[in-house]
Amino acid sequence: MRQRAARGWIATLVLMAACSDDTTGPDAGAKGSIVDSETAAALVDVASETAAQDSDSGTEADVAVAPEDVVVADANEVLDIVSEPEIAPSLDVLGDAVASGAEVQPADIGPDAATAPDGKPDATCTPPPQYSYTCDAKVPSTCPGGACLFGMCIGPQLDPKRWDACGDGKCDPCEPTCPADCGPKPVFSGSKQFSGDKTLTVWVHGFSNQGKDKLAKLTYGDVKGCGDVLQTMQAFGINRPCGNTAATEKDPNQLIAVEYYGTVPPGWMSKQDVDEVEKFPFSGGPLGLQRYARIVAKFAKWRMLLSGATHVQFACHSMGCLITRHLIENDEEKLASSNQIVRWSTSTGVVAGAKLSRLFNNPTVQQASAQIGLELSDFILMNPDYVWDTTVAWDHKLHEANNPLFTGMLLHHVGATKPQIAEALNIALLDLLGGGNEPNDGIMYTEDMHFWSQDPKVAAKSLAGDAVPPGLTLVHVDHMTCPGTEAAGLLATAALFHKRKVEVRLVSFQLIDDREKDNLLDAKENGMPPAEVVIETQARYNPFVLNTFKKDVLVSDDRMATRTAPLWTQDQGTTKTVNQLVYAAPVLDGMDALWLSLNLIESDWYPRYKVNEWAFDDSNELVAFVGSVPLKDGHTFEAASKFGIAKFLVRVHTMY
Repeated sequence: MRQRAARGWIATLVLMAACSDDTTGPDAGAKGSIVDSETAAALVDVASETAAQDSDSGTEADVAVAPEDVVVADANEVLDIVSEPEIAPSLDVLGDAVASGAEVQPADIGPDAATAPDGKPDATCTPPPQYSYTCDAKVPSTCPGGACLFGMCIGPQLDPKRWDACGDGKCDPCEPTCPADCGPKPVFSGSKQFSGDKTLTVWVHGFSNQGKDKLAKLTYGDVKGCGDVLQTMQAFGINRPCGNTAATEKDPNQLIAVEYYGTVPPGWMSKQDVDEVEKFPFSGGPLGLQRYARIVAKFAKWRMLLSGATHVQFACHSMGCLITRHLIENDEEKLASSNQIVRWSTSTGVVAGAKLSRLFNNPTVQQASAQIGLELSDFILMNPDYVWDTTVAWDHKLHEANNPLFTGMLLHHVGATKPQIAEALNIALLDLLGGGNEPNDGIMYTEDMHFWSQDPKVAAKSLAGDAVPPGLTLVHVDHMTCPGTEAAGLLATAALFHKRKVEVRLVSFQLIDDREKDNLLDAKENGMPPAEVVIETQARYNPFVLNTFKKDVLVSDDRMATRTAPLWTQDQGTTKTVNQLVYAAPVLDGMDALWLSLNLIESDWYPRYKVNEWAFDDSNELVAFVGSVPLKDGHTFEAASKFGIAKFLVRVHTMY
């Protein structure tokens, strides 16, 4: 079993190598290509030889995984995608490290808890114990939140309560750095301007697994083209110039992408700029995040000076969104505190880290991967623990946008929900690793692609004074496909260039007939009360988009099939104040209506919420609404049937 589990882990490395989501970065033609046969064979060697050593030693072959942890799955099917015309020489780095009994040094995953808020050591504070990344498969607590493999802990979640006190309003002398409680507070200057012709739009691409040697030859801070979302937006009326030519680089309303990989400084950077970037290594594990964020911020500042733009807005994909969050929360180049960043649109963004990256936080895994040519520094910097400690600099609330530097910024997220990765033979990677019931796009869990909430004091305010937090729309495609979809382009258009946001809520639901069994002998229904009620939502920006741009775009798809539709329980004969948000997104200025499909169903089979009453007839319709909804603030409408009555409220927020 150990050998099978090892193959599952190695398959994960192989697949991650295949799943580069850089679509505008270097060598775009290599996007999604399977890792080369020599590297793949070496990966298999590491697994097989380690397993052989373990078998020879006579140790017990089992793998223990703590509840709700990452599961290292048997993924032989994944390995079948790797061609092996030549078997590379054996690279038993991992096996040697384990067999030798060498102590694995812990990675630095967070701040020193024995540091007072002023940054000076506090003798009264006890530092957290260092973790050796060794474990006993029979004792799950020795590998908290991870998987114990060959005596090594893979993907542990260490000290999960370390930030619990941050944001409680009390400055504890033993609390790690927490400006929300202990300061300092940001100092602001300038003001945001959401309209006009002097706003620069910068696209930040995602992770690229082109290989360390190839990436090293690139020029960081280089000007790229206008692909992905920047290109798709042009189909919806965005006719701004691409700033990649001498004739357009001085247009203050240009669209432009930036390269953050590379070791070659750009000609536009001063020596001081270069020195500030080079403080962080090109390939040095998690510190690459600070390097990339600094490059992108300096690029935006330079382009604003060159073009005369007064403000900047960001669009991004995947790891590029983590870079963008880092530069905002850590106020790189004072872009946020000077109120120059006005909007931010994400597409399958690594907003709260990527849980899959926890698999690579073990130093021995990092060493083995480096010796077979698999660049893991970017995986490491996406570790949610590192993001939690380093990027979320204000109150360390991983899924919340509470940093005052977000104040007034217009934000929107586009998430993806298809687990099968097209570029990797439609393998559902995260499902293989134990996330089969959680919505994901094959690389990212959907819940980590967006902010769940925002402090009302920080959230952007409408002209009426209402706090409007970031919204989320869902597309049923995989991680790499999302930025090129019409849905992502249309939503980015609305988020970056238009002034209204819409919210639709299910205010209340009266359940007349629960469509459950009335008694054990009732053969008409299958489940037992109370009713498990689910609301599914689909949205289109018709008739405006269809009439104006001749495109029929499903901008959001939120259903049981995508594992994202919300659920609640309710008794027959009751009216429940649900107040469930069913749609929240920016809309185009020319729209006066929104097409919605709203379907309330009683579910007997919804594994995500552990509903398993009857798999063969998993849902029964209660109430449905399909049609056009006026974009009028305060508009109400309802859907009714003999089973129930649903009442909805529309809010339309004019933001400037």
